[in-house]
Amino acid sequence: MAKKRNREQRKRTKQNSLIVYLVLLVLAFSFRVAVARFLPNDAPDDGKVYAQIARNVLEQHVYSNEAEAPYAPTLIRLPGYPLLVAGVYAIFGHGDNQAVRVVQALIDTGTCGLIALLAFLWEPDERRKRPTAIAALALAAVCPFTTIYVATILTEIPTMFLATAMCVTATLALKAPGGRRTLWLWLATGAIAGLAVLFRPDSGLFACAIGITLVVATLARPSGLQLARKRDEKLYRLAHTSYHGAVFSLAFCLVLVPWAIRNYRVFHLFQPLAPAHAEMPGEFVPRGYLRWVRTWIDEGRYVGPALWSLDTTAIKLTDYPERAFDSAEEKQRVGKLLEQYNNPNQEPQLFVDQVQPTPEASPDEAADTKNDEDDNEADSDDQEDDSQADDGDSGTPDSDQAVEMTPQIDAGFAQLAQERIAHHPLRYYVLLPLKRAHALWFNTHSDYYPFEGELLPIDDLDYAGGQQYWLPLFAFLVLAYSVLGIGGGWFLWEAGNFSSRLWLLLAALMVFLRIGFFATLENPEPRYVVEAFPFLSALGGIAVVRIKYLLEDRLRKR
Repeated sequence: MAKKRNREQRKRTKQNSLIVYLVLLVLAFSFRVAVARFLPNDAPDDGKVYAQIARNVLEQHVYSNEAEAPYAPTLIRLPGYPLLVAGVYAIFGHGDNQAVRVVQALIDTGTCGLIALLAFLWEPDERRKRPTAIAALALAAVCPFTTIYVATILTEIPTMFLATAMCVTATLALKAPGGRRTLWLWLATGAIAGLAVLFRPDSGLFACAIGITLVVATLARPSGLQLARKRDEKLYRLAHTSYHGAVFSLAFCLVLVPWAIRNYRVFHLFQPLAPAHAEMPGEFVPRGYLRWVRTWIDEGRYVGPALWSLDTTAIKLTDYPERAFDSAEEKQRVGKLLEQYNNPNQEPQLFVDQVQPTPEASPDEAADTKNDEDDNEADSDDQEDDSQADDGDSGTPDSDQAVEMTPQIDAGFAQLAQERIAHHPLRYYVLLPLKRAHALWFNTHSDYYPFEGELLPIDDLDYAGGQQYWLPLFAFLVLAYSVLGIGGGWFLWEAGNFSSRLWLLLAALMVFLRIGFFATLENPEPRYVVEAFPFLSALGGIAVVRIKYLLEDRLRKR
């Protein structure tokens, strides 16, 4: 009789849990549809490119981002997301972005379900698995940072779904005892990882995280065998790791083969991913200028004026912060380079070998340098004011005049970058990446909301748009999800078993590899790390339930 009652109680508990799951999933979907309906955003330029490619695939039968004939083929964007958008357009009508948003709402709701499953798998205590899954689902369902991307035509929504899915299949593969099921799970994980890369090339970081976890799981797992057999066991584990890693890697690469073949046939080059700077073959990339930007940029607010305006609008010295210059002479050199950039039709007045005189410089070059130094000394009292005045007037083209970053100007910036790195290597290689990582994460993550912006400085808040209310709330939510994620990781570590710590390693790699990679780039945009929030929600679910049980235990002891 007691066993029957226990079975009935477990059955009722399971049914109640399923009802809660369904309610939360409905809530998640409703929230996302509401955001898609009331906060649609077609502004991102990347979204316009994806939509144009999708229309050209359907209407011109060519993978091109051109708006007019001859619709030249392109490889600047991977095909995953444009083909998804094209599929939606084919069903609901060409250019129907609202249908794309609803489909993304459905995909992101699926991501919430996968987050609940991931938390269920990672929770080591069998009695707490269901409440942990419910808590993780609740955190994912109401997360505003991921939900807003439903309203955009960007790759974040399918990328988060695929990243969470590959993490689930990898967890199942690592938990499996072996045999054919493990093989199929690693095949699925590799295929999902490859598909994720076809949406965003940086999804390869997720595959890397899974690969590292696989190696650690197989080689570092504790053994109960006798000392005499340990060598044989290590050889077996090494072979086991190699086999599963090969299966995972093969599936990953096979997904990319069609795109690589297409690029080789069309452009006659090996390009399995998208180019790093979204350039076409043979197109000039100002790598020297980009490297110079990396010597000072440490937050996202300067990405627009310093990078996205390049070769489209004029750039002035006042668009850069003062930390972009280590000296007045350096600032003057940048000003001369910008003058050439802003006035490409004028006769060049500065050559690369004039950017900085060397001991071997010619007498004429030395004389020019001496004249510049004399001018600097004469104007030292009000140099900053004069330079700002010059920025606003001289060297700035009219709005309809073309601007151009030439190889000559780029070489000048490359020389400046090399000098700055040589003078302050610690700043370039350590301090600035740390600052960019901080800016990437500890941000309001309010992008694409009507009130998007930076919380600091407070004096710059738009009170008419309600930033004084929304931005502090979003900053608090970022902190809350971060603390819960850290708490969940701590509880996994405290569980003390190898599997729990393995899930902690997997989650940490999925998050920190991505933040670390983007911290090395010149465009620290917070949206590039929003893919970390699904894993914080899973860990946060573990933390919420553990904290709940700890509080209940303390209350009972009283």
